[in-house]
Amino acid sequence: MKHPLCIIVLIVGFSLAFFGCTADKGTEQEQTLSKEQRQARIDPCELITQSDAESLLGEPVKAAEKSEQQVVGMKLCMYNPADETSESFLQVMLTQQAFMKPDGVPPSDIFHSIKEAQSEGRTDLEGFGGEAFIATGGIYILIDEYYISIGAGNTDRPQIRERLKAAGKTAVDNLATLR
Repeated sequence: MKHPLCIIVLIVGFSLAFFGCTADKGTEQEQTLSKEQRQARIDPCELITQSDAESLLGEPVKAAEKSEQQVVGMKLCMYNPADETSESFLQVMLTQQAFMKPDGVPPSDIFHSIKEAQSEGRTDLEGFGGEAFIATGGIYILIDEYYISIGAGNTDRPQIRERLKAAGKTAVDNLATLR
């Protein structure tokens, strides 16, 4: 695959380095969550569906690849093109309180730390229902305690920046119907 996995490594690595690593047992986490937290759990593939990804990329995509980092409450949904020669991709990361341990760092703290670290070259955005910016790695959005990050390629390219904005709007619209 030709998409830059460094985006995933950059964001997850930064989050793990900044906020640390601890062992987490999913069953214990499940038991400590309130009913409201369990109901608020959202999969990033619900924020941008396969159909959405195909529309945003303008080509068919393979079924989503999913992964997660429980330490920081992050889940990833990766859409790769069906055409192996295409360099397009779309990755959607969602960090939410419902997937963190009760004493975990809030998604808003993670978002603001990344925002501060990306101060040079960052473009702040309006109209996403919360805080949003584009910087190296993609578009970053914070709505309440839902931190969304979407990558699609080199953010220096105008067409990628427009794709990221459209993907961000789609994710925000879908989040509003899921919460």
